[in-house]
Parts: sequence; C-alpha cells; structure tokens
Amino acid sequence: MRLHHLPRVAVGALVVAALAACTGGAPDPAGTATGTPDHGPQPEDVVATAVIPEGGADLEVRVHPLVRAGEHVVLTLDLVPVDGVGDEGHVTISGFGVTSFVADGSAPVNVRLLDLENDVAHHVGADAEGEPVVTPEEWDRVRSERGTRLQMPFAAPPADVDALSLLVPGAPLFAEVPVVDGDVPSGAHPDDVADAASAAASASAASASPSASARAGDVEPPEVLDLDAVVAAPTFALESTSAELHGAVRTTESTERVEVTLGSDVLFAFDSADLTPEAADAVALVAQRLAEREPGTVQVVGHTDDQADDAYNLDLSRRRAQAVADALSAHVDAAAYPMRVEGRGEQEPVVGNTTEEDRALNRRVTVSLTSTVVTRTDVTTAGELPPFDAHVGTAGTPLRVENFARAWEVDASARRVHGHVVVDLTVHAADGEDGLGWAVSFLRGFSSHRGDDTVTPHDITARGTVLQGASRLFPLDYMVGADDTWPGGEWFTASDLDAGAWIDGGQTRTYSFVYPRLDADTVVFQAGTGIAFEDDFRLLDVPVAPEPVTD
Repeated sequence: MRLHHLPRVAVGALVVAALAACTGGAPDPAGTATGTPDHGPQPEDVVATAVIPEGGADLEVRVHPLVRAGEHVVLTLDLVPVDGVGDEGHVTISGFGVTSFVADGSAPVNVRLLDLENDVAHHVGADAEGEPVVTPEEWDRVRSERGTRLQMPFAAPPADVDALSLLVPGAPLFAEVPVVDGDVPSGAHPDDVADAASAAASASAASASPSASARAGDVEPPEVLDLDAVVAAPTFALESTSAELHGAVRTTESTERVEVTLGSDVLFAFDSADLTPEAADAVALVAQRLAEREPGTVQVVGHTDDQADDAYNLDLSRRRAQAVADALSAHVDAAAYPMRVEGRGEQEPVVGNTTEEDRALNRRVTVSLTSTVVTRTDVTTAGELPPFDAHVGTAGTPLRVENFARAWEVDASARRVHGHVVVDLTVHAADGEDGLGWAVSFLRGFSSHRGDDTVTPHDITARGTVLQGASRLFPLDYMVGADDTWPGGEWFTASDLDAGAWIDGGQTRTYSFVYPRLDADTVVFQAGTGIAFEDDFRLLDVPVAPEPVTD
C-alpha cells in the first residue's frame, strides 16, 4: 500500500491545525465555516466505545463518525490499551484478519460496515496489489499507552444513508455509526497532537529555548490515508437464510432474488409425484414468499438422489416440480408469476449421496424468482422447539460450558436493527489462567449450510443459529468469490470471521450475529447441533430489545 508522510518542515502548522480539528475550533454563528456544521456529530467526536480482548490485553475501541470523502467514507478507530502495553512494550492485534480460501483475508478485512436497511456489506478498500489501504502501516501493534489510530476507507453508501452499522471483532455490533460530511480526522492520536502543539507553541513563544524547538521538530508527522491508492472498495448483497416448518422449507433471499427449497420427503410419498396433505402449509409458505416480490417468471426445479437410474430420476423430478407449480398456481396470479418447470434428476446434488440423511437433502424441489422486494414478511414462529441433548440454560444467568481448554461462561441478549435480529453473545473465560492462548472452540466452524461446493473461512463463527418454534435462522451471509475448488463460492457471515481469537482467564469477548428479520420478543440461541460436540449449548428466552425510536 502507499503511505505518505508530510514534510517535517510543516509539523508546527500541522499539529496546530490538527488540534483545532480535535476541539472543533471556535463556533461560527454565521454558519459559513467549511466542513461539518456545528450541530450533530463532528468527525473527531467519539460516538461509541467498547472493550475487546486482544493478545492477552484489553483494548478500548473508540469509534468516530464515518466521514464522506468523495466516493468513499473513512472510518477512524482509536485502539487504546486499558492497562498499558505491559512488559512486552506492545499489544498485538491478531483478530482483525480472516483465514480465507478464496478471497483475500488480509487484516483488517474482518472490520466491516453493514447497511442493514438495504442489506449490503462493505469491505475495506484495497490497492492495486489487493492489499487493504489503511494507516498507520503498523496499526496492528499498539506500542503506546495512548494507543493507535486506525483509519480505513470503504465505498460510500447512497446519499440518503446517514448511518451504518459497524462490526469490530470482539465488540458488540455498533448499530448506528453516523455518516457525516467534513474533514477526515488527522491520522495522529489526539493526545499526540496536543503534545506536539504544546511543544510547537513553546518553541514559538520562547525562541531562545533550543530544547523546545528540538521537541517540536522531532515530532513524527502522522501517516496520511492515501485514498488515491484505492482501486476497489467492494460491496456485497447480504443474503438471509431461514429453515421453517421443521426444516421442510428453506428460504434464501437477497434484495434481488429469493430461492425456496422444499424437502421432497415432506411433499411426496416414496416414489410418488402426488402432493401429501402435509404439503399444503409448505406450498402456502412458498406462495407468501413469492407475493413479497415484484412479478416475474418463477423457476420450479425438481431434484432427486442417486437411487434408481438417470432416466427414471429425471422423469420423477420433473413430475414433482410440475405438481408444486400446479399447487402454487392456486395461490398466486399465474399471469404475474408464470411458472417455468424443469426436472434435473440426480445431476445437481447439494451434498454427496453417501448417507440416507444426505440423500434426503438432495431430494428437493426449488422455487426461485429474480425480482426486487416489495414487502417483507417475517419468518414464521409456529411449531415446537426441537430436542437438544447438550448444555441448556436461560439468558440472564451465565451458563457454564467446559471443554478440554477451560471453563467458559456464556450469556446472550438480542436487539432489533432495521428489523434484523442481532444477538450479542458474551463469552467469559471463567478461570485465572493467563497466556494459554485458548480460543472459543465451540463457535469455530468450517462449514456452510449452502452445500458441498461452498466454503467458509476456517475459523468462522458459523455454528451460532437462532431458533424460534420450529424455525431456524442462520446469520446473514454473502459470497466473496469462487474458484475451481469451490464453484459455489466462499461465504462470509455477518458475524466474527475469526473465532480463533485469544481470550485469557477473566476476560470477556462479545460475538455479534446478524440474523434475518423476525418479529419476536424472545429467541433461542444455539451453538452447534447438540450431537457432535460436548460443548454445544442452547440459551433459552433471550430477550429481544425493540428497535430504537428515531426522530
């Protein structure tokens, strides 16, 4: 990346100007000053804070407003050690990167902006070599008790968007970070700016004092974020996935497209293309999802497992797709939503046909429509919670979970952000052991609910889902790229992409998960399935705080 330093001869003027920016300067009653108006948050204001564990230490994250700069917005974070830099003389930030298989996972790509009103994820801008454009160059090693100021560019949201959400690993989701106009804050830490300004003023007032002049001349100018170096500031459409009616209906949707997968074992009897009576609810739910969209051609595709021969499976899959299309036509306007029916037999399995459970996943009918959202209906909440054979607790009382590493205490709360359910899971290392470097293994995943030809980052927090009745919600996700090994793409979630972060005894880390829209006062949070691992857990009655009222 390209980093620029201002010439040393300009340091005195720089620090004085930067100090004025930190204090906001004198008020301008005529309202003629350039930059951000006096009302509302200013670029140098701290609008939110949180404490995150990093490298065995606690860092306070101080968030400044997002400042528009042409086609970009600039994020400014101050990372300040709570108890100093310790005997090592520094704190290393290691949790801001991603162990990625397809995309570039260079730190700090795990720090992301989310537009949850329009369902868009923003990644840090990168240079011609694909490296993130950030300042300072050594931002990930905090060497001063005053901390480090990290600055990152992102693609600017539309002009009518005045706030974005911010995901910082280890912190609760910052739901509303203001987007403001004005001057991008100085890259120098405010305390360093103040000290430099004081030294420059002393040198000016006492020209006979060589020591004061030397102190002013020795101040290292801050690195300046080079927005001209940004060649790509990618954005991605967030997709939501929910499984309803005990998993019989799985819906994946973005702003542009909806795909509903119906399990054939619910729709049809064995070796039959006649819909069962139990299929009525599933078909009605599909019709509801279609009605939320602008009219368009609906593609209905049947699939089978690999039992029987190819020709038979191809014919059966088409007859089953036609049966679903005929049933849907009774619920939706066929002129507005014409059906295109196909059968693909065993040609496109979502998983290998190696077990009966996997074959059941491959026996399905998919219904898809590419068109924009008109209205949104929340996920259904009917049905009974499925059984769970692992740790179970109730939110508000920390649940103790033990594994080979240590004893943990977990708890959760939830809130609604632009209709989405956001769960904030706190994980506390419930012992006094330091320096172990243990990560939270029960959140770490290497799998995707999207099928065998897809992948997720190696340590992604992919095992956290929300349950409501018989419905399951997966974290919002988005595809960052594909290759020959993973033709279905690599998928990042709207949650921490690195669950391998180090937590010392006594430290607490927060993991935020953003889920589809759901109208509920309480939800159930679950890590894992309760089948494979002894440290899977379920938290009941997680309260969901209502959407804040805005003017």
